[in-house]
Amino acid sequence: MVNPKLPVIWYGGDYYPEQWDEETFERDIRMFKEAGINVVTIGVFSWSLIQPDENTYDFSFFEKVMDRLYKEGIYVCLATPTSAPPHWMTQKYPEILFTDVNGVKREKGGRQNFCPNSEKYRYFARNIAEKLAEHFKDHPALVLWHVNNEYLNYCYCDICRGKFQNWLKEKYGTLDELNRRWNTRFWSQTFTAWEEIPVPTTRSVLVWRKDRYQSVLPELYLDYRRFMTQSMLECFLEEYRAIKKHTPDIPVTTNLIAATFKEWNYFEWAKHMDVAAWDNYPGYKEDFSVISLRHSLIRCLKEGKPFVLMEQSPSQACWRWYNPQKRPGEMRLWSYHALAHGAETLMFFQLRQSKGGVEKFHGAVITHVDSPNTRVFQEVKRVGEEIKSLSDILDARVVSQTALLFDWESWWAMEDTLTPSVDFRYLNEVQKYFKALVKTGLGVDVVGKDQNFERYRVLVAPVLYMVGKELAQKLKDYVSNGGILILTTMSGIVDEDDQVVLGGYPGYLRDLMGGYVEEIDALPPEEKNEILMFGKRYECSLVFDYIKTTTAEVLGRFGRDYYMNEPAVLRNNYGKGWVYYVGSSTSFDLVWDLVKFMEREHNLRAEIAPPDDVEVIKKIKGEKIFYFLFNHSHELQIVDLPEGMFRDLIKGNLYEKKVKLQPLDVLILLKE
Repeated sequence: MVNPKLPVIWYGGDYYPEQWDEETFERDIRMFKEAGINVVTIGVFSWSLIQPDENTYDFSFFEKVMDRLYKEGIYVCLATPTSAPPHWMTQKYPEILFTDVNGVKREKGGRQNFCPNSEKYRYFARNIAEKLAEHFKDHPALVLWHVNNEYLNYCYCDICRGKFQNWLKEKYGTLDELNRRWNTRFWSQTFTAWEEIPVPTTRSVLVWRKDRYQSVLPELYLDYRRFMTQSMLECFLEEYRAIKKHTPDIPVTTNLIAATFKEWNYFEWAKHMDVAAWDNYPGYKEDFSVISLRHSLIRCLKEGKPFVLMEQSPSQACWRWYNPQKRPGEMRLWSYHALAHGAETLMFFQLRQSKGGVEKFHGAVITHVDSPNTRVFQEVKRVGEEIKSLSDILDARVVSQTALLFDWESWWAMEDTLTPSVDFRYLNEVQKYFKALVKTGLGVDVVGKDQNFERYRVLVAPVLYMVGKELAQKLKDYVSNGGILILTTMSGIVDEDDQVVLGGYPGYLRDLMGGYVEEIDALPPEEKNEILMFGKRYECSLVFDYIKTTTAEVLGRFGRDYYMNEPAVLRNNYGKGWVYYVGSSTSFDLVWDLVKFMEREHNLRAEIAPPDDVEVIKKIKGEKIFYFLFNHSHELQIVDLPEGMFRDLIKGNLYEKKVKLQPLDVLILLKE
C-alpha cells in the first residue's frame, strides 16, 4: 500500500483552500465527509502565499487547514509549490525562466516556466521543500509528499547549453569520440571545440515537419533528450533529498503528466520515486485499451507495485478543444479501472471548482452550483461509499502472461529524424499490439528494456528501433529459454548511438528474425497494400519491408506491387522459443488474428476469455484471487466464468458459470 499509516483506498484530490473564505472551507469539509473523501492534496501552486518574499516564510495558513482536516479524519498529501515560481522571484532573478524551442526567453507568468538547470531556481525549490518538511514533519495528517506538479518543458537557454556541453564531455571524454559516435562527417558537422555544440532549437538543428520537430543532427537531439530527462529529474531529486532529511518514512512522489508523455523517460524517473503517480484524463470515446496501456506502463515502472492516481476529472476537462462531460457511470468505471490496474488511490482534480483563472471550467467534485445534490457529486459519493468495503484488494498484484516492451529512446530516435514515412508513428503501433494482448485476457504488463522478460510467456516489442548488442543478447536469451517474441518493421535499425547497424535490418536481431530486410518501401497513407495470410486478405500501409529469409517460415505474403508474393510475416524457431516478425504497418485484424494463431500454436489460455468491449484483469494476494470485469460498452455483456463460485465484492452477489455485465458496469469477483 502507499502508506500503512492509512491502510484504505485513498479517496480525494486537489484542493485550494487559499482560494476560499473560512465559511466555504467549513462547508467543503462537510461535503468531503459526505462523499467519503479521506485524503486531500494541498499546497500545489501556493509558493507566493507561503513565501511572499525572499526571506519570509509563513506556514500558518496550511497548518490551520491541516489541523482542521485531521480533526475530521481527513489526511493530507502535501505538495511543494515549485511548479509555479512567484513573480517576485522571477522579477529579481530572470535567469530562472526557461527559453523555448525557438530560442525565445520566456517572461514571468504561468506554470512550469523555469529552467531546470538554473542554480538559483534549484536553490529556491530545494529550500522551500526543506522548510515545508521541517515544519510539517510531525503533523499527524501527513501521509504523502507531492513534489512540483506535472513536470513539462525542455529548456534551451545558455545555462542549459553550457551544462549540456559539460554533460557531453563527461559522456564522450574527447571530441574525437563524440564526432565518431555522432558521425559528424556527414554534412561537415564536425566539432572542433565543445563550445561549438548548440542546443537543438529551430535556430540550429530543428525543423518543423508536418506535426513535430525533427533534427538535421539527430544524434545531438537524442542526447539532448537524455540530458533534459536527467536535468529535470535532478530538480525532483533536489526536493526529494531535502524532504527525506526530515521525513524519511513518508513516501515522496510527483504526478507524471500522461503516462505516454514523450519528453521524459519515465523508466529513469521511477528509479528515484518512492511510489509512481500519474494523472489520467481519458479522451472522449478513447478506446479502453489505450487507457489500459497507460495504467499498465505506470504500474510496471515500479515492477508492479501499487501506484497513485493523483488526478482524474470527476466530469470534464477544460484544456482540450472540446470538453464533453463524462457520461453517467463513466467516472465510476474509470475509477475502478484504475484500481484494477494497480492504483490504490482515486484522486480528483479538483475538489472544488475554481471561480476564476484559466481552469475555472475544469470539472470538480463540488461544482459552481455549490451543492451536494448535483449529478457529479452523487456519483462521487456512490464510489466513495462502495470503496469503503474494498480494502481487501490493497496490495493485490496484477497477474500477466504477456508483456509489451516500451522504449522511450526508440520513440525519440525514430520520430526525431527523417525516416521512410513521417506518418509511421511509434505510439500508433504500440497501441495496436497492446490492444490485441488485452483482448486475449492473458493479462499484459508494459516493461522497459532493463526489466526482467523471463516471467512472461509472450513479449511484444513493436518498433524497437534502437537495439544495441546488450539488448539484442537479452532478447536472444529470452527466446532461447522458451520465450515467444513478436517484432515488427522499423526494429533494430540503429544502435544506442543512433547509428545504423549494417548488414540488413533488424541489425543485431537478424538471427532472431530468421532473415533480413533489404529495403523499406514507403507510400502515402491513402495508398494501401495487402497481406495474404491465414486464407484472408489484410490491409497494410505506410511502410513495407522487402524481406529475404534465411531460417524463417513465411506466414504471410504481400499481395501487390513489386514485392507481390514476397514475405511479409515470418515465424522463426530460435532455441526453445519462437519469433514472429510483421513487416508492415497492418490493420488491427491481422495483429489480432496473428495473436490468436500464436495462442493456439503455443497453448496459451486465459482463464476468462473476454467478449469484445469487455476487459478482464486478474490480481492475486496470497491465496486470494480477484477478477476485475469491465463492460466498456453500452450493451449488456455475458461473460463465461471458470469453474467455481465467485462473490462480487461491490454488491455481494454470488455467481457461477456465467455473469451478466450491465453497460459501463464493473464487477470485482473473489473466488470463494
